[in-house]
Amino acid sequence: MSSIQDVSPAKLPSERAPLLPERQDASSSRRQFSPLTLLIPLAVATRLTSTLPTTTLLGVIQSVICRLWLISNGNLPPGGEISEELCAVPEVDKTYATVISAILIGQGLGAMVACSVISHVSSRLGRKPVILGTVAISFLGYSLMVCSQYLSEWLEASVLIVSLLLQMFSGTLTMTFILNIYTVDITGAEDRTPILSAINGWAVLGQTISFAIGGFVTTKTNDPLIVYYISIFLLGAIFVYVLAFLPESFPEEKRDELRRQCSAQQASAHRKLSSRLISTIAIAFEPLKQLVPARKAGGRQNLRVLCCAIHIMITTLADVYTPAALLMLYITKYNYSPAQTGIVLTTLSLSAVFSLTYAIPSLIRVLRPIYAREVVLPEDQQDPSDDTAISMSKDLLDIHIVFVSLFINAVAYIMASATTTHVSHLIAVAVVGLGGAHGPIVRSLVVSSVDPLKQGEVLAAIEMMSSIGAFLSPLVMGGIFTATISSQPMLVFYTHGAVVIAAASLLFLIRDSDHYQKLPQHDTVD
Repeated sequence: MSSIQDVSPAKLPSERAPLLPERQDASSSRRQFSPLTLLIPLAVATRLTSTLPTTTLLGVIQSVICRLWLISNGNLPPGGEISEELCAVPEVDKTYATVISAILIGQGLGAMVACSVISHVSSRLGRKPVILGTVAISFLGYSLMVCSQYLSEWLEASVLIVSLLLQMFSGTLTMTFILNIYTVDITGAEDRTPILSAINGWAVLGQTISFAIGGFVTTKTNDPLIVYYISIFLLGAIFVYVLAFLPESFPEEKRDELRRQCSAQQASAHRKLSSRLISTIAIAFEPLKQLVPARKAGGRQNLRVLCCAIHIMITTLADVYTPAALLMLYITKYNYSPAQTGIVLTTLSLSAVFSLTYAIPSLIRVLRPIYAREVVLPEDQQDPSDDTAISMSKDLLDIHIVFVSLFINAVAYIMASATTTHVSHLIAVAVVGLGGAHGPIVRSLVVSSVDPLKQGEVLAAIEMMSSIGAFLSPLVMGGIFTATISSQPMLVFYTHGAVVIAAASLLFLIRDSDHYQKLPQHDTVD
């Protein structure tokens, strides 16, 4: 895996420089690692804790539903022990499927709300308090899950619901957003794409570890709660780690400047709307304002962010359900055992880790000189501390990598569904993982489109659009797969390929001229 290079904080904060200022204090002697290096354990551990209890959670929910159904029908055994035969009834299966669907929908909606709230709070208090708060919410959610298993039936269900609600706001999508926004804060434009890719790769490594040890630990200990104990311990350690070692990435001077900008905009909005209530409600949707095309100096609309948002939503819609459809195809058509399914998931994750942490950063380093060009800033945009000539990679490099990644992803899924042997399945799934680098690269394109102070908001808007895609994916792609699994099981994979390639083609509408440029500053005349 490629190492993440330390990014010097000595540069002035701009689109091409980190936002984390250089600080010399008493604690600097103990901080021997860059913020990016310190971010890696957080990326691994948070993804590990969010995915480790997944299979156990499904079992707990099924057990609670079965127990409540037996109680309501007066069929609960005297000892309280429930066998699989007692739960193998259509009513329980139907309720279980409905609850799981509701949880998936809730996770999408919860991520939308969480990203909006995190963007608003972190722009005023900083990123570190938001990280600590999210970890604390996840800690509380898992603790309530454990406590629910020691309560009576209906009280158990009530506490379980509260636990699930908390987890909806602190799940994988939320933590991924926080990791991305922190990474963007402390990296310059030249290093942003490979570092975002690498950080997401380290997060996928945590997911890989959870796949490898989750089922094994539960099976060996015969205790379904052991994965929750492990996760709670890790979350407590993460909280202390962040509190003690992780520096703030969005310093106070940046927050003050952003607050001044927002105050000026809100004052104007209040005069126009004549309603503070509308303004307060609008805070929940404030990040989405970043999707409104801005007009450039020549009068042409800048559609860059909007194109990226539509791309993300369509790609997520096609991509979220497809891995589940592939696993269901393997289980129903090729009788895959849980062990074989685990091998497939591990292969997919390891391939993605290799692609994100090594292959993509290395590819960017090789191709960047080919795509690079010298940009001389106008005199009114220059800073005395900056070089006049700035080496800047064309956005076309990122767009080409995204397109090729999605093309590989689309073809690999078709291969994975068309092949008939276990070995060919693993090869195709490994290729799927190699094509998974498009997410962080598109987010790098997005944040290079706006004022550095607004990068957190625009990332929140993109994650909200991604959540809409995640919400629609089970409905659209799941509906196609359910309707055609018996007659044309490969149709959903052909549909996936067509959709993601069409979404990737949208990015070719992006122009280099749409890249964020600092507005000229004119001297005022007294």
